[in-house]
Amino acid sequence: MQHRGEPQWWPDSLHPLVGRNDAGRLVVTDALLHHWLARPELALVDESCAGERALVARLAAQPACIVAHDEIAAIADEDARGNWFAFLAFRDRVLAQPDIESAWLELFLDGLSGLAPLFVPQLTQIILHALLEGCDGNDGALMWRAAELLFRSQRATLQSGRVLLADDEVLGEHAETGGFGNIGRLILQAGAVPRAGGLDVLDPANAAELYARAGRRAVLPLNFGQPGLDALCRVMERWIAHFYGCAVSITPQKDIRDEHWAWHIGLDREAMELLNMLYDGGELAPDRMSRIVALFRLDFVDAREMRAELRHDGEARPVWMALAMDGDGLVQMKPQNLLLNLPLAAPN
Repeated sequence: MQHRGEPQWWPDSLHPLVGRNDAGRLVVTDALLHHWLARPELALVDESCAGERALVARLAAQPACIVAHDEIAAIADEDARGNWFAFLAFRDRVLAQPDIESAWLELFLDGLSGLAPLFVPQLTQIILHALLEGCDGNDGALMWRAAELLFRSQRATLQSGRVLLADDEVLGEHAETGGFGNIGRLILQAGAVPRAGGLDVLDPANAAELYARAGRRAVLPLNFGQPGLDALCRVMERWIAHFYGCAVSITPQKDIRDEHWAWHIGLDREAMELLNMLYDGGELAPDRMSRIVALFRLDFVDAREMRAELRHDGEARPVWMALAMDGDGLVQMKPQNLLLNLPLAAPN
């Protein structure tokens, strides 16, 4: 539910279409299924066969009904047949779980092969929307913008000592026109973005106003010691608490100094590779080191919630985390890494 006076930061979010069960978990509704069924990839065309038309009519009446494999296989058009297989495989796996959170975890535990990729970011956004409800004001706006890293690719660059992240899709839409001015072109060339030609760099003093106006055109500063990075930490803390009921404290770090380094989590593929190299005592070349966007330390509030072999004298050792960009400046955070790689004593 949106609080009075709280802007709707994500107008495209499907969160209003889901429900909640008695445990407070998110559940799929017919409204959400109808929204997915209305996607253009599943729309009928003049050439659609009778079998596909019958399937569409049945799903319009009962969007959660069981669909046999043979019904889909009988669809005449190959592309339409593939689209229905992909969507219904996703739908059935989600409906097989008691709630959206459980479905989200199951999708990553059992693999995404054969599923339509666009639906998983939508589920991620729905869950984030739920856990960010009530976060408003300038601090809240920074958290909503930081949360986009968990389901939308970003472009990163270093400019005048600032780490700046811009939405990759937004940049791509204007790559040909150069509509973002000199700064936009810099981001596209080196990987970056501030205010120019429609882009706004979020300022902690007026982040709510800027984000309400700019939406995904807003550029997130992710400098050490700045509110944007702190906002990402708060989002990650809430993400873990929402799924596991486990309280953790996440703080930005300038570097990793730990003679008893016990565990680390790369928040993306590049970061995991870099942390693995450092953990093994390797040296990073300057160009690889420069790809690290941010470093974090995660601490369990209750040491008993960390695996016993990773504690020392009853105290939980820190978990080191990193976020990185690839050679093209692309940042693709994997929120599943926060959950599946967290060294919990007894995962629930």
